[in-house]
This record gives sequence, C-alpha cells and structure tokens, in this order.
Amino acid sequence: MRYFSSSALCAGLALWGVTLTGCGHLPSEMDGKPKAAEAKPQQATSEVFNHVASCGTRAKGYKLLPFNDLYVTTNDPRFPFQRASNLPGNFDVRAYVWGFQSCESLSDCDGGDHYWLIGRGPGDDFSTWVVTPQFPRITISSACRNKLKVGERYRFSFSNGQLTGFSRN
Repeated sequence: MRYFSSSALCAGLALWGVTLTGCGHLPSEMDGKPKAAEAKPQQATSEVFNHVASCGTRAKGYKLLPFNDLYVTTNDPRFPFQRASNLPGNFDVRAYVWGFQSCESLSDCDGGDHYWLIGRGPGDDFSTWVVTPQFPRITISSACRNKLKVGERYRFSFSNGQLTGFSRN
C-alpha cells in the first residue's frame, strides 16, 4: 500500500512541476501578441512586384544578379530579410516559382495571381520543398496563370520595381 501512495505522490508532484514550467507552449505563444510599437510598419510588409508586360514578353537581358544579392539579413527574428537598398533600376534574376495564391482568394484580380519566387530549386525532394516555407522570397503579381508553373525556373526582368518580362532560364 505504501508503494502505491508514494507512486501517486511522485506522479502528482511531477504533474504539478510541469504545469508551473509552462511545458507544452511554443515560444511564440508565450511571448503574447506584439505591442503596437513593435508591430511591423506598413511599408515593410511584403512588397509585390506587378507584372506590367504581356505574358509573351521575354526577359530583357538586363544585368543578371544572384538571387542572394536582392536581400540583406537583419537582426530581427520576426522579419529576418529586407530588400537590398543598392539594387540597380533594371536587373534580371533567375528564380524558381515556389507557390502561388489565386487572385480569387485575395478578392483582388486587378493584378492577377500572386506568385512566390525563391532562389533555390527543389533538388530531389519536391514534396519537402513545396511544403516548407522558403525565405527570402520575391512576391510578384501576374495574370499569366498558364505560363508560370510551380517548381520551374525562370529568368525574370525587373525595371523600377515592376516585373517587365520572364522566360524559361
């Protein structure tokens, strides 16, 4: 009988200790909601490059930049990347289409669907690559639903903050 009561006492103490330490909560749940002063400013939200040319317009052949040169890292864990400030007005970049969001779900089809571009491709494990969030990434808005395919690599041309053409590699 003593063994059962001491086992119950130990189990009760262990459960009590676990509830005090906050076990089972993610760090983001423990931090609470960000205060208004810590909130991300409106202009720092993910900017969208609008596609202003027709779907048949090929990449322009501007200076080709490595994808990693488009962003700089910050020390902010909530927003670890920001657009590089020293980008030229016209540039090309090779990127993969990682995913998209249809304009119907955005309730705004003026610019077309949103596509997310990343610098590295799927390699041999496409399923992991698709479901894992990829950063940094470029968001474009384009009406070329039948031309841009998820998992494919393209050369994109940007001019003054707008997408002006793309072509397969």
